[in-house]
Amino acid sequence: MTVFWIAVALIFAIVEVGTVAVVAAFLSVGALAAAVAAFTGADPVVQAIVFAVASMLGIVVVRRPLLGYLRSRHTPEMLSGAASMIGQRAVVVDAIKGPHGRGHVRIAGEDWPALTRDGSPVAEGEAVTVVDIEGATLLVDVPRKGPSPPWSGEMGPLPSRQETSE
Repeated sequence: MTVFWIAVALIFAIVEVGTVAVVAAFLSVGALAAAVAAFTGADPVVQAIVFAVASMLGIVVVRRPLLGYLRSRHTPEMLSGAASMIGQRAVVVDAIKGPHGRGHVRIAGEDWPALTRDGSPVAEGEAVTVVDIEGATLLVDVPRKGPSPPWSGEMGPLPSRQETSE
């Protein structure tokens, strides 16, 4: 009878891998408990009771906290493809000529069609930041020139030696 319960445990374990509902796993644990009962010489009725009690205890007592723990450890989805480019810096490789004059930027080694969000032209070689995607076109912003406000977290341009010595 021990081999029967081990086979049942393996079947439930395979079912759990396929469903990931964390129910068949506890049925598998119950079957292993019944296998231990069978190995110790318990009669089939006791084995069935051990299977039922161990399975139900797992499902009723352990499943909910276990699912809560697994959900709390779930990390946010990783962005990939075009969505991962938002917020990244790119270099203009084909000038953006204006609101309808699409240019190209190079990001992560690939050239993408691009427009500025405000419709302004951008010369080739300038650095831009990707702010959105419309279809297959990246919308970019040109970083502001001049010092950044102190709350932005960016350091403005460094003062020249002449400015610091005066």
